[in-house]
Amino acid sequence: MRKFAILLILSSYLGFSQSGDTLYINYFDNAPFASVDSGKTKGLEVDIMNEYLLWLKTTKKITLTPKYVGFKDFEKFYTLTKTGNKNPIGLGSVAINPERLKEVDFTSAYLKNIVNCVTNGNAPEIKTKTPNEITKTLGVMTAITVSNTTLSKYVNDLKKTYLPELKITYQPNGKRVLDEIARNVLYFGYVDEITFWYYVKNNPNKFVKVQKPLVQSKEEFGFVLPKNGGQKTLFNEFFLGFKKTNNYKFILEKHLGTYMAKTLAVN
Repeated sequence: MRKFAILLILSSYLGFSQSGDTLYINYFDNAPFASVDSGKTKGLEVDIMNEYLLWLKTTKKITLTPKYVGFKDFEKFYTLTKTGNKNPIGLGSVAINPERLKEVDFTSAYLKNIVNCVTNGNAPEIKTKTPNEITKTLGVMTAITVSNTTLSKYVNDLKKTYLPELKITYQPNGKRVLDEIARNVLYFGYVDEITFWYYVKNNPNKFVKVQKPLVQSKEEFGFVLPKNGGQKTLFNEFFLGFKKTNNYKFILEKHLGTYMAKTLAVN
């Protein structure tokens, strides 16, 4: 009786009952992380979430039915997850940073991230990260980014430090950023390494390249939760063990290939 009471209290705190409730999962449509394929929501983040749901069922005796809600626009995805009144969890390849931690909770990191500065393949190369090199190559360009992301932060840092006259325009996702860069040699922007890799893999005729001196490599992705949403403790307990399993490695290799999986896996 005492064990049942503890589980009941825990389930109430988490925002769902012990069994049979719905877990609302908001996702930013961004392959290979999460996207709709043949009418089903699939991707790296979805596979990890399915492992979490299985762990809840087998280890904690909590059965939840996932309800996936997709978003094409990152800012809308993030805002509605942050303010969600159904205790959602957000899958959006979202980088954990101090600014976001003031307004949302994150699970533990499930993936490392590298952010590439990308130009059209015909643009000159930046040889070193110096004011002269950056101004010479990017000074005549327009930056394209995704609002309310670390991608836009890196663009704004360049503007503040090197390019005070830089013009900035916005697209809803990284693929659209890359489409514009591939179309026009006078555009540049930042995109996640996986987004870049996936784009080049699926668009072999598009000519884009990474400006290596401007690569950023200290980010990690976590799942987003409303403040005090309640699922953070359970997910972190799950992932502490899961990241050491072959299933975790298999999911990363399935979606990213062996090299990327080894490079971006969390320890």
